[in-house]
Amino acid sequence: MKSAPTIAFDYAPSRLVFAASCAIAMLAALAPWFSALPAAVCVPLSALAIGVAAFALRSFRAPPYARIAFRGDGWVLVDRAGVEHAALLRAYRHLGAFVTVDWRHARRARFRIVLGPDNLNVETRRRLIVLLRRVAHADDASIAPR
Repeated sequence: MKSAPTIAFDYAPSRLVFAASCAIAMLAALAPWFSALPAAVCVPLSALAIGVAAFALRSFRAPPYARIAFRGDGWVLVDRAGVEHAALLRAYRHLGAFVTVDWRHARRARFRIVLGPDNLNVETRRRLIVLLRRVAHADDASIAPR
């Protein structure tokens, strides 16, 4: 009898995605200054862009889960305190060197991650992609590979 596929890895946010997000936030903050808007409008727009980016990037840098695993009974998200939370795979996408995965856990909240070459090694990423394809075809139609 063939054993069920398993995988587990520690999750840390991608530095490449963080750097790209910071660059986009800076461009958004500079954009009003290159328009015909008066400075009295540019200042609050720039501050708003920086504030929204800071809020989003703060939550990106401190994710609620530090470990992700797939066992025979499904996906498990492990928080920083070591508590395991069962999760349902909602969607995934493989985009070149990046993999995005979206889960829904018991509290009906969503947890989305981006795995790149800097936060997941090549072999683990390859195994994860194979597993995601296998799980998506074995489970119901609620999983949306994109």
